[in-house]
Amino acid sequence: MKPLRPLLQIACVLLSGGVGYCQDPPDAQVASRMGVYLKPFAETGNLSGTVLVARKGRVVFRHSYGMANYELQVPNSPETRFHIASVSKPFTGAAILQLQEQRRLSVADPVSRFLPEFPNGGRMTLDNLLTHTSGIPDINDAADYDVFARSPHTLPELVARFAHLPLEFEPGSESRYSNSNDVLLALILERVTGESYEGYLRKHIFDPAGMRDSGVDGDASRLIPAAASGYVPAGLSGYEKAPYVDWSNKTGSGSLYSTADDLYRFHRALETETLLKSATRQKYFVDGPEDNRYGWYMFERRGHRLMAAKGQGSGFTAELDRYPDDDVTIILLTNSSETASQGPVAGDLAAIVFGQEASPPPLRPVAIPASALASYAGRYQYGPDYFLPNASLTLTANPGFLDMKIGDHHSPVVPVSHTEFLERYYFGHIAFTTDPSGNVTGLTCRYGSKTFTARRLQTN
Repeated sequence: MKPLRPLLQIACVLLSGGVGYCQDPPDAQVASRMGVYLKPFAETGNLSGTVLVARKGRVVFRHSYGMANYELQVPNSPETRFHIASVSKPFTGAAILQLQEQRRLSVADPVSRFLPEFPNGGRMTLDNLLTHTSGIPDINDAADYDVFARSPHTLPELVARFAHLPLEFEPGSESRYSNSNDVLLALILERVTGESYEGYLRKHIFDPAGMRDSGVDGDASRLIPAAASGYVPAGLSGYEKAPYVDWSNKTGSGSLYSTADDLYRFHRALETETLLKSATRQKYFVDGPEDNRYGWYMFERRGHRLMAAKGQGSGFTAELDRYPDDDVTIILLTNSSETASQGPVAGDLAAIVFGQEASPPPLRPVAIPASALASYAGRYQYGPDYFLPNASLTLTANPGFLDMKIGDHHSPVVPVSHTEFLERYYFGHIAFTTDPSGNVTGLTCRYGSKTFTARRLQTN
């Protein structure tokens, strides 16, 4: 349930892509290419959710795949509401900027102005929280977080979980992603406004933007109409239920749910004076720091400037990509923790919009002898260049596929040929290396443009 920090690094690696050869194909051609491109992902169990693509104010592609509930066989649709995990952070950032516009706070204010009881609050500013430069440890990294997050908690209870932990670095000296920053911002928002986090967003963001199908999931007993259930990849192409999480534990950092159309309304509202003044948007979203700006990542993909929000939670992934120079928006909401949408799919949809070549779709699972699968089973170790330096992994043979375990995280590893495998959770491509006698000595794993090698460890 607790997302691995390397997921964020993998997602950032996969944001990059090559540049193609032409621009601005007709809308009908874009839609046709996208439908053809996405179909194999859905058919191989690597896409369950809704995709929306728009350019220049026109929705050119909107389609849903898979099931909102696999037990009841309820299909996903454009009306399905998905948890959007860390795509919630741009909403928290926008709310704080609204309060600054109202002169109720300044992002240069120290945290201690609003939370005098918070340790080290005088050493960090709201801007440090908004840019992940505070040094506060990530609440999600606590050893018992998975158990803790199964029960409801208030914002003060969440803040108490990390308030007295030592800072990981001097505020402002470096940047390190931490969900604690946005949890703290949500509490500050409530202190400043006297409103609940949910109530403020409803009144000042959702309603003005016309987001009728969005909300904050802070009460597990509340019914959310048309809500998707969350799943994780299982076996060759199937799914199983994601571990339970009480979303109150994500308040500020990842507790929102929405639809693809509502996220598009949020995007359009950010393009006008509806939510933020143009001077504010210019200062914090264009002229600000290069890495993490108030809930957004700034990159260049396929030769085009990109403003991206990405989320991954228990059974869900979300992506809101805004290409401000092209007026192109790509939204992917899924109810599976697999990250194909944050890997090749988002980048390839951009390639199609811009008239460039997309990468080949995923290969379909193939049957290989059980003896071949058994020969790949064992323990392997990555080097210091891996996302988790020197991490070890265990591969176990199952009927038709391998199970990969790193720490307490599992992912199916599916054969797509006799020599190539697909790691479904992070959508990595794995190939095994052998010695002259045919004995397996290691593996290589490719995520986007990054390739890592792991050596096989000897067993006693």
